[in-house]
Amino acid sequence: MTTSVALCTFNGEKFLQEQLDSILSQDIPVNEIVICDDGSTDSTQLILKEYESRFPTLFCVFINSENLGYVRNFEKALSLCTQEIIFLCDQDDMWHQDKVNIITQYFTQHPETGIVAHNLELIGSYNGNKTFWDLKNFCYKEQKFQQKDLLQRILIDGNIFPGMSLAIRKNLLNQYLPLQKVNTVIIHDYEIIIKGLRDEKFGLIQNTLSGYRQHDGQSVGYKDGDSTAQNNLEEIHLASKQYLHIKNYISIFNLNENIAVQFKAEIQAKYSLFLAQFPFLKKIFIHLKNKYYYKIIHF
Repeated sequence: MTTSVALCTFNGEKFLQEQLDSILSQDIPVNEIVICDDGSTDSTQLILKEYESRFPTLFCVFINSENLGYVRNFEKALSLCTQEIIFLCDQDDMWHQDKVNIITQYFTQHPETGIVAHNLELIGSYNGNKTFWDLKNFCYKEQKFQQKDLLQRILIDGNIFPGMSLAIRKNLLNQYLPLQKVNTVIIHDYEIIIKGLRDEKFGLIQNTLSGYRQHDGQSVGYKDGDSTAQNNLEEIHLASKQYLHIKNYISIFNLNENIAVQFKAEIQAKYSLFLAQFPFLKKIFIHLKNKYYYKIIHF
C-alpha cells in the first residue's frame, strides 16, 4: 500500500524540521511528500529546498505564485498527491514513529473504510495525562460507534478530528474534490469528514499517533476551554442559529434530514424548560419577543 503526505507550509520555520524528521523516521517509509508553500517570508522555503535536495525522489515542493489561503492550499496539496493513501499533515506537529504502519494496517484490515482519524497527544500540555479526544470530551467505544451519530455530533458541536489526524484513500478523495468550500467554518478537513461519515466510509483509531502542538502562531487551532453548557437563553439562541446552519448543510451535502429534526426537538425541549420558570402570560410575552422581535428562535 503506497502512501503520500500532503503538507502545507506558511512561515513555519520554528517547528518544520522537527515535523519533517518525524515523517522521515517512520517504521514504514512513506512514498511521497507533497508540500505546498503559500508564500512564506521566513526561512521555510530554504528548509524545504534543503530537504528536497537531500531526498529528490521523495519530496515534491511547490511554491505558490500567490497566497491561496489555508483551505485552497490544502486542496492543492491533496490534489497533487498520487499514492493510494494520503496523510494530511500540518507543519508544526510531530508524527509518532509507528503512525504510517498502524494506519496502513488499519486500511488493509478495513477495505470498506475510506478515511480514518486517530487520537492525538497534546504536546507540552497535561503531562501526558490528557489526549486530544479527552480535551474534546469524546469517548470512543468501538462496539457503539455509529457513523450517523458521530455525524450529528460534529454538525452540532463542530469538528473534533483535526486534519493532522486524518488519512484518506486516493480513490475516495477523488470523489470529494474539488472542495465545496461552504463557509469559513467548514474547512477542508471538516468537509471531508462530513462526506466520509455521510457515506459510512469513516473509521477511528484510538492510538495517539501524532503530537498536536498548541501555540499562538497556528493558522487554525483547537483551544482548551470550559465546555459545560448552561440551560439558558443564550445557549438556546446559539443552538437555534446552529439549527439554521445544519439545515443548510443537509441540503448542500445531501445528508439525512432527521439530523435537523432531532436537533430541533432537543432545542425545543430546552426552550420549554426555560419558559417553564415564568407565569403563563409572561411566558407567551417572552416567546413572542424571542421569536418575532429579537428573532433569536428559529423554529
